[in-house]
Amino acid sequence: VEDCLFRINKELLEAESTVFRDMFLLPQGDPETIEGHSDARPVILQGISKKDFESLLRALIQHGTTKGSDLDHDQWISVLKLSTMWDFHGLCNAAIQHLDTPPQPLDPIDKVELALQYDIREWLLPALLALARRSAPISIEEGRRIGFENALRLASVRE
Repeated sequence: VEDCLFRINKELLEAESTVFRDMFLLPQGDPETIEGHSDARPVILQGISKKDFESLLRALIQHGTTKGSDLDHDQWISVLKLSTMWDFHGLCNAAIQHLDTPPQPLDPIDKVELALQYDIREWLLPALLALARRSAPISIEEGRRIGFENALRLASVRE
């Protein structure tokens, strides 16, 4: 990840993620050429930031313990992003729970944006209702974030 080598027990990934489980079940060839069997042939994860991956690993290692709550807001969003991408269902649910819990509840715009991006259906309607009920109109920037179609629907409901 970003030219950084992480040494991770593959069983940790396989136990939680169907994507990694299926990847490691693919037929294997010569051990010298198999990705992930040595530092010389690592599994390369393109397009993933080191920060996001470290957050996922931290949550994964702490999953099932009470320590998971020491991740900050941005780290939980990173966990949500990668756990959704790689089908870590338990971590995805943990991220949703942590992001939806005070002391720092998400702004309704953030909730709509994340709900649309990561298919969190239980967040979408309550967040849209909160936006419809608030006194301030939807700004242009907020409209961009939630999509103009959603912003127009909200504007029509508010009228």
